[in-house]
Amino acid sequence: MRRFALCLALAITAPFSQATTLDQQRVQFKTSYELVKRGELTALQKAPDALQEYALYPYLEFELTKKNLSNTNQAQVNSFINRYADTPLPWQLNRAWLSYLFKNKRWEDYRTAYKHHPVQNDLYSCRLQVARLNSGAEKQALTAAESLWLVPHSQHDACDPLFAAWKKIGKPTSSLALKRFWLATEKGNIRLARFIERSITNKAHKAQTAVFWKISKDPSQIEKLSKKLITGNARAIALTYAYKRWSLKDRVAATTSWLKQREKLSKAEQSYRRGLDRTLGLRLATNYDAKATALIAKLDPDYQIKDLTEWRIRVALSNQDWKDVSHTISKLPPEEQKNDRWMYWKAIAESQLDKSVPANKKLAAVSQERSFYGFLAAELNNQPFALNKQSIPLQKPVMGKLESIPGLIRARELHQMNMITDANREWRRVEKSLSKDQKLMAGYLALSWGWHNRAINAAISTHQWDELSIRFPSPHKQLFEKNARLRKIDLTWPLAIARQESAFLKNAKSHAGARGLMQLMPTTAKRTARKHKIPYKRLSQLTQPQTNIALGTAYLGEMYNLFDNNKAYATAAYNAGPHRVKKWLDDRGHLPLDIWIETIPFKETRRYVQNVLAFRVIYDRMSGHSGNLLSDQEEKLLALNAKTGDSNAL
Repeated sequence: MRRFALCLALAITAPFSQATTLDQQRVQFKTSYELVKRGELTALQKAPDALQEYALYPYLEFELTKKNLSNTNQAQVNSFINRYADTPLPWQLNRAWLSYLFKNKRWEDYRTAYKHHPVQNDLYSCRLQVARLNSGAEKQALTAAESLWLVPHSQHDACDPLFAAWKKIGKPTSSLALKRFWLATEKGNIRLARFIERSITNKAHKAQTAVFWKISKDPSQIEKLSKKLITGNARAIALTYAYKRWSLKDRVAATTSWLKQREKLSKAEQSYRRGLDRTLGLRLATNYDAKATALIAKLDPDYQIKDLTEWRIRVALSNQDWKDVSHTISKLPPEEQKNDRWMYWKAIAESQLDKSVPANKKLAAVSQERSFYGFLAAELNNQPFALNKQSIPLQKPVMGKLESIPGLIRARELHQMNMITDANREWRRVEKSLSKDQKLMAGYLALSWGWHNRAINAAISTHQWDELSIRFPSPHKQLFEKNARLRKIDLTWPLAIARQESAFLKNAKSHAGARGLMQLMPTTAKRTARKHKIPYKRLSQLTQPQTNIALGTAYLGEMYNLFDNNKAYATAAYNAGPHRVKKWLDDRGHLPLDIWIETIPFKETRRYVQNVLAFRVIYDRMSGHSGNLLSDQEEKLLALNAKTGDSNAL
């Protein structure tokens, strides 16, 4: 089978035949790739050898093939898949090919293509059954319909023709519909449950759903749920749904009722008990309910739910009940008690309970850790920060072999072309086959290419926590420092923010829509640009380091000024928004600063604040600066420095 040739209508400064250097190949690839993507093609002809030898030539061929699926056959697709089996491209082309065949109603061809290269997900499975339905395999398709229908989520629209045919033969039955009804409600998919109810026709089955809707409207009605009407898993699902919903309105009433109800659970319902105990306990704790301590003690009297035990410590901290703090820490699993977080709080609690023993002795062990609490203990103890930095010698022979792996060569070139998604796919494919040492050395390769987030991930995946040079690179350092000086904030603070936010991936995009190195939301970027007169016109500018750092640092400076020059509050506001931080300060702003940080309700924000403050210290020390974890004013607000009876109100 001959290779697909490229047909490119382009005017290139240097002819293809002269593309003998890597830089020339890169220029010609980029130009060619963009033209192929736009569909600017002429007649097929053999591509020049120089470009065919370039590492990313398969990506050109892939794009050209994808643009010409109407002139493609299964043999050609198979040929591509076989020739480029060591790349991520085959599965992409196969999906594009299957989608094309389905769209054009080439049912037999779809079945053949799927048989050659099946895709195990609902969309392509639905399409397969529709293809069978329309090509003489109706019985096989209708048999498969049940497993595709019986899921707790809305199925893909591609299944609609299949389900329509299935319905004509009397499916689903009422009992099958009831089964899916409870599957949907267990996942909280109430809209789907209402839709499914249309297929429930049996009188006894309809009575069950009617009770559920009554409970949904008024969750407290769960106390009257008859064991005869709804039994087994269905009853457990109804109980769980009702108490979770009830607790959103009244945590105390819901938990009190559940404590009575759970003693009456059947054996089949007991499997749901621990999950509901945990959910109700966490809702009480994270909202710092006045009755949280007493009710959680009843929910989990033997401290069997670890994350709930951790939250019991935070509730005790919020009450500054040092005896309860110390006692609850002792109930954690032994290995967890050795965590620097709980060692710190154990030391603080014991020092508060027994003033005769100097706190510095209790904090000494914690201060040897390179972490937020390790640095906090060192600062309180007037000890130097323990970076525990180690440098692992570069294994040049290993790196030489890695540099010759085709997948990593392609990953490097794709990164160079800013095709980050494709670069990551190539990298991950190769990484699966590497040893621990090879993975770390590959990380150093990525670092040398300026691919910082991949280098950081290599250190993390190999647990090389002490190799700080790869874990904490400093790209765009001058830009960060220039903007930090302009906004009158600590030089390494915005650098630490970017390290935490994006691991220095300039085109990073979060699920919420935040973009770039410092992960700015578009609305925040626009408002900040206007306020500080920073040039900013297009969303795409947020992937430009100069613009992103200028805007992110300006916004960080705003938060610093808004929260009275307190880095902890400002860092929390950068992550969770100033409105939330204001609420947390209204609720618990009287607490010592370290307690306030540990009692932040959102796990992500709590970890974020602690990481950013610790990263600042690491970057300071690696840059030769002598900065501290906290300012003198911030340090005065810590629990150990609080006077007896002093609320530490700001």
